[in-house]
Amino acid sequence: MFNIKYDLNTIDEKRNIIKNKLFENSANIKQVDFTQICNSDLYLLYKLYDEIFFNSWFAENFKGKITFKFSKQLTRAAGNTTTKKHIEKIKPEEVEFQIKISLNHLFNFDKIDRDKYVGGIQAKSKLHSLMLVFEHEICHVIEFLICKKSSCKKEPFKKLIFNLFGQNESTHKLVTSREASFAEYGLVVGNKVTFEFQGKQIIGIINNINKRATVMSQNNKGNYMDRNGQHYIKYYIPLNCLTKI
Repeated sequence: MFNIKYDLNTIDEKRNIIKNKLFENSANIKQVDFTQICNSDLYLLYKLYDEIFFNSWFAENFKGKITFKFSKQLTRAAGNTTTKKHIEKIKPEEVEFQIKISLNHLFNFDKIDRDKYVGGIQAKSKLHSLMLVFEHEICHVIEFLICKKSSCKKEPFKKLIFNLFGQNESTHKLVTSREASFAEYGLVVGNKVTFEFQGKQIIGIINNINKRATVMSQNNKGNYMDRNGQHYIKYYIPLNCLTKI
């Protein structure tokens, strides 16, 4: 796999073939800016990449298992690949990987009018973004299988993903939940806000923003304490229920 090297035109042609086959075979992906998607689409994407980029290397050589999942919990990373520790000691047929792709990054894609990038490549649509993130994660799998470890910050991974997919950066510049929430509600971490909870009006400070905001409200009965000894109660509040003070 480390010996494969495609030029940029070939990479674009192969991605276009995969895109068209997704349109033909997926029940959800019928356009580049799809509105719904499910885990089975990731399995289809995997089979298409194996066929078109890897010459069916996984189908013919990989004896383990890969599971694919869209995740709402991934709010900072666009994708994540995990496997068991000490993979070099595990029998090939017992090797397992799990690839998670962030739903948040996909469905926040159109909420901000700016250029988005994955691996140094400008993502032109939700589907293009999905494919670029998928490429990054499948390269982790390949490196794990061949090198028994993987790091996108080190040279072997950088060489692999550039030769296969033309990606020349390890970071992604997609729309995060925080950025989308600021665009929609004008809220950022540190804002003082008020909200209604069980018939009472509560005042607090936003401590974190994902799908909901984590709000810390000063209260002597709270279980959370800061370095000054002040006690707080933690609330998880939908963004549309908060009013900035």
